[in-house]
Amino acid sequence: MGLRLAAATLLLAAGTAWGQEPAAPADTVSPRAPRAANQADVEIESQRRELESLRKQLDERRVISKELQGREKSLLGQLRETEKSLQLTTAYLNALERRRRTVSANLGDATSELARTGVQLDSDRRRLAWRVREIYKRGRSADLEYVLSARSFGDLMSRTYYLAKIAQEDRGQMLLTEARRTQVQDTKTHLESRKRELDRLKAETDRERIALSQLTGARRNLLKKIRSDAKSNEQASQELESASKRIRGLIDQLEKRRLAAERGAPGTEPVLLGDFGRNRGRLPWPVNGRVARSFGNQTNPRFNTTTFNSGIDIASTFGTPIAAVARGRVDYVNWLEGYGKCVIINHGGGFYTLYAHASEIGVTVGKEVAAGEIIGRVGDTGSTIGTALHFEIRKGREALNPLEWFR
Repeated sequence: MGLRLAAATLLLAAGTAWGQEPAAPADTVSPRAPRAANQADVEIESQRRELESLRKQLDERRVISKELQGREKSLLGQLRETEKSLQLTTAYLNALERRRRTVSANLGDATSELARTGVQLDSDRRRLAWRVREIYKRGRSADLEYVLSARSFGDLMSRTYYLAKIAQEDRGQMLLTEARRTQVQDTKTHLESRKRELDRLKAETDRERIALSQLTGARRNLLKKIRSDAKSNEQASQELESASKRIRGLIDQLEKRRLAAERGAPGTEPVLLGDFGRNRGRLPWPVNGRVARSFGNQTNPRFNTTTFNSGIDIASTFGTPIAAVARGRVDYVNWLEGYGKCVIINHGGGFYTLYAHASEIGVTVGKEVAAGEIIGRVGDTGSTIGTALHFEIRKGREALNPLEWFR
């Protein structure tokens, strides 16, 4: 009688244990937990911010271009606006392509995750269904009979613990199944979001490719007009001479700053030491290529017009590295009409070198560079003759013939 009373008491305690929330199994995912951010999500967010920034710049550039349409009379000005829009559109399109690749890869990962979790969920559901059937077939009385048939108090304790453990495992399995179901639903939601994102990116990429094609065509037509139409060629030549004069004005400003530094004026850059003038006939070439236009007066055989070239133009492959010809400090980095992306290096003693038409620039104002250091890549920005590096050496305002300085 005492053993049966103890059995009833322990069974009641076990029943209380069955009603308690068990600790979740090690592989359980909380059903309410948000989907954990992975490396791909972080990368996608970074790309989203990049796209927003480029989109804003591109929209602003297109507004400016629209306002200038029909009002910009300068051919080089039209070329500048077209190339700036072309540059931004290319950058935006490249960013779109990078994001598409990342989202596509993330979509593949999510699809694999959904398949894997779906298999696990099916297995969990089958296991849970089997347990429910077993419990239904056995009934609660079977557990009571199992406990009451204990032959000793120790056996009674073992059987009660065993039943409580089974109940705890059953509830844990229920929690795990629910967590898997939530995980599958979260993954499906994530998958649909990525599919919509991919569709939107594809549509936007297609639109920007059309815009890029139109800008490329506009630039090609403008250059064709400059090269084949006598009036346009003469206008462009005059604008190039005006651009060269602006370079002289810019060098004047840089020289005033240099001379102020030599006098020790407050707020000026430190004086560059070295004797660039002793490098005549010893300088390395800034880029590999052939001289397409020499220094001095250049006659156009087609239109019989003469223009002065204040440097040399070295035809080279797009993207070829551009090297500084001597040690110096970068005093200017910007886009100049007629010169495109341009770098001016101060070598001290009033000597400057200029590198123009770059496709990209890898230095900033104030950086000190060594001889042979890469400062950019060959391109065709602002160029009317194609892919080339326009290179100048100046002593103050005076343009010097670079060919006399190379070794």
